[in-house]
Amino acid sequence: MSSTYKDAPDVGVEEVSIARLHGLACWECGAVTRDLAPSGDVRVNGAARAFTVFVCAECRPRVTS
Repeated sequence: MSSTYKDAPDVGVEEVSIARLHGLACWECGAVTRDLAPSGDVRVNGAARAFTVFVCAECRPRVTS
């Protein structure tokens, strides 16, 4: 995960759902019924606050490889 918000990549507000942004759904596939694990941080439109995003076990290998 990013150590500071400055390291986090930017995403546009139109590119992300609220559930994914707040860690309620997998960042990659949108699943809400699977166990989720932290995957990294993103910022929305360059905001000062970074959000930790989560991925499910099925998407984890895609994200880490």
